[in-house]
Amino acid sequence: MIKILSLDLQGTLSASKFSDNYWLEILPQKYSHQYKISIEEAKNILKEKFKEYGIYNILYYDDKYWSNYLKFDTREELDKCNIKPEIDMELYDFISTIKLPKIIISTTTNLFIEIELKEKQKEFDKIYSCVDYFKTGGKTKQIYEKICKELKVKPNEILHIGDNKIMDIENAQKAGINTILFSNNTQEVIQKIKEYMKG
Repeated sequence: MIKILSLDLQGTLSASKFSDNYWLEILPQKYSHQYKISIEEAKNILKEKFKEYGIYNILYYDDKYWSNYLKFDTREELDKCNIKPEIDMELYDFISTIKLPKIIISTTTNLFIEIELKEKQKEFDKIYSCVDYFKTGGKTKQIYEKICKELKVKPNEILHIGDNKIMDIENAQKAGINTILFSNNTQEVIQKIKEYMKG
């Protein structure tokens, strides 16, 4: 029986383009300005850096590190950006009808979570930022196990929905958690959630 509904944020409940713009456009601009190189050069350098870090390195996700390193205010940049967060309201409205505790498990920081969810944070009983809460990068099997232990539930009592095949699906399944891979077809995802709820 499912006792907790868990969701990824970026790419699932929230469109990824808001976050992508920060990492792929804003950050290279700041890097370009800091080192007086072209934006194209900055993009190539950062691409290599992130490749070297790997997806489980905290620097892959920690906007605080980059804002300190490149001396700019992340919130200020995000506030003035033309690209704004977009919540999948069809999915959000549906999960709001489910009378179960709900959590967010995200690789991003609390700042992005706050800006993207705003008042919708209140729908969730617990919000986990891998960076700020666990001081690590990426969602590993161990992260899911720690969450189960903290929430005092068995892994098979959690249903997690996310768009990343490795972090949201494979790693969660290794911990024994039920999963649904989020696709662009929200109705299909909602139907799969309903099927789990029946069980």
